[in-house]
Amino acid sequence: MSAQSVRLGDICTVTASPSSDLFTEFGVDVEGIPVVTPADITDSQRIDPEALRQVPDTITGLERFRLRPGDLVIVRLGGVGKVALVDDAADGWVYHSSCIRVRPHIERVDPVYLAAYLAHPPVVAELLSHVQVGTVPILTTQSLEGLPVLLPDARRQRIMAEALGEVSLQIDLQQRILTRLSAVRQGIFAQMLGDELPGTTTSRAPSAAPERRAPRTRRTSRMS
Repeated sequence: MSAQSVRLGDICTVTASPSSDLFTEFGVDVEGIPVVTPADITDSQRIDPEALRQVPDTITGLERFRLRPGDLVIVRLGGVGKVALVDDAADGWVYHSSCIRVRPHIERVDPVYLAAYLAHPPVVAELLSHVQVGTVPILTTQSLEGLPVLLPDARRQRIMAEALGEVSLQIDLQQRILTRLSAVRQGIFAQMLGDELPGTTTSRAPSAAPERRAPRTRRTSRMS
């Protein structure tokens, strides 16, 4: 059975970004609610929790922008097109003002399928063709809602979601391996060569300048 084409806004609820005023106390040393930013979204459509920043949980107005498993976070400002699928670990977090939340209607579309679909290069290209062009590209809620989505039947979505999920896990695994190998490579250089690098000055004591001899004077002969 061929896939049908539907508008994203017909199968999802798209929520605009929160105001940047809510993130004035936003930082790595703040204790409170983790915030998903564009920098936290990986190439495998996941959220990297390593460097998450937070906002105080006393700030009012954040409830509307909470995340729950199955939501999608899409970058709307700057690096438009990056997308992350929210998992159980991110339940209750919020998303940054540089992002938009997409909440799939699970009776219509599988979130794993939709996340992979939105990250598909031709779909990203279509999305980028609708951004507001300026100094910084901006994706609007209206443009995202109008994006065409090819929607297979539920069975095919599940099959594709399982395969895509396995691929994403393998991508994450390989990226972690590459990160460790890069650290090992740097360690080998440090162990074998120390801190000395070509062109750097070492901490040697300055050598004393050679002692200069006084110029010799010519001797004159005496007249007898």
